[in-house]
Amino acid sequence: MSRTSVTPRVSVASLVTRPCVATPNAGLLSALLLSAGLLSAAPAAAQDEVAGSVRAHVLASPEEDFGGGVSADLWFPIDWFRIGGFIGVGAIFSEEDVRNRVFMPVGLSTGFEVLGDVVGVSVRARGGFWGGATQENKLTAGGFLGLGAYLLVVLGHGAALDVGFDVWGIVGDGDTAVFAPSLGLSWSPADE
Repeated sequence: MSRTSVTPRVSVASLVTRPCVATPNAGLLSALLLSAGLLSAAPAAAQDEVAGSVRAHVLASPEEDFGGGVSADLWFPIDWFRIGGFIGVGAIFSEEDVRNRVFMPVGLSTGFEVLGDVVGVSVRARGGFWGGATQENKLTAGGFLGLGAYLLVVLGHGAALDVGFDVWGIVGDGDTAVFAPSLGLSWSPADE
């Protein structure tokens, strides 16, 4: 009696044209484990306190789709450098079903922040994944990249009002760029 193994055949074309749906896979698991490892190692080099930022965004795409969202970063500050994570939630409304979406990005966040006595500046980069739904695909996921620059108005005791502008790249179902001006509150360990 001979044993015959059946190997499923998957074409490259079927992998490229399949919609990106939220299913567990090794890549996502690897990214989450890497994120957890980086975040658990950061406190050893960081100060005892955390820094962070919460913001409200107006979202606009080049295709004239509009929406809104909120996001938050939580960092381990190492002098002027920040490393940590981010999470957000947003909705973009569109006439096209593939771009009409609600989404929740989550991932790594890094930044550089310099505060003076009255004003400061911050540059932040984010990368990770988003999960959510489009009108076309009810449950979907994809990649998320973001870059932002912020003007900080010092309020005192480590707190600052931040006015910023982000550009987000949302890849997956209905790839798009999103311009995200924001208003928020940032905090850092107060200088003693």
